[in-house]
Amino acid sequence: MIEKADSVKVGLIAKPHGVNGEVVARALTGFTSDDLCYEYLFLELDGGLVPYYVEEVRVKNGEEVLVKFEYVDTQEEGRRISGADVYISRDWLEEQGDDVSIGSLVGFTAREKRIGELGEIVDIEEQNGVNPLFVVEHNGEELLIPMVDDFISAVDVNSRVVTFELPEGLLDI
Repeated sequence: MIEKADSVKVGLIAKPHGVNGEVVARALTGFTSDDLCYEYLFLELDGGLVPYYVEEVRVKNGEEVLVKFEYVDTQEEGRRISGADVYISRDWLEEQGDDVSIGSLVGFTAREKRIGELGEIVDIEEQNGVNPLFVVEHNGEELLIPMVDDFISAVDVNSRVVTFELPEGLLDI
């Protein structure tokens, strides 16, 4: 059984699709449909992570996939798992090397080039569906850092550190 600490929440089961148990899985902000395309996915059911073997997966768009899980064969069974959060092993993301999804950076340490360590990236937040932000826990407060490629100077997957180069005054807002 995989623990939540060893996994990353990448999406959710949005709804059933059709009558044969297929479901729509939607990637969370910072992840893509690629992050939902594994041999099996972990669904959070009744407070625990349960592995579900993927029989077939079809990419619907950049954020959604149609998934047919083994032993989920009816629309009712698909409805039963709808709303479940989808997790994957943190190791799988680390195996991707430098080609990581932004969402997998939750749990990494945020560091600013001039200032030093800022704290832990605890979430990714979207404001009105646009302007995604890294939420960094810093001395008991939240820092919001815009998710802009130019602000990220390095990502060290092995050390789990994201180094930012932020404009002067951005953290003072």
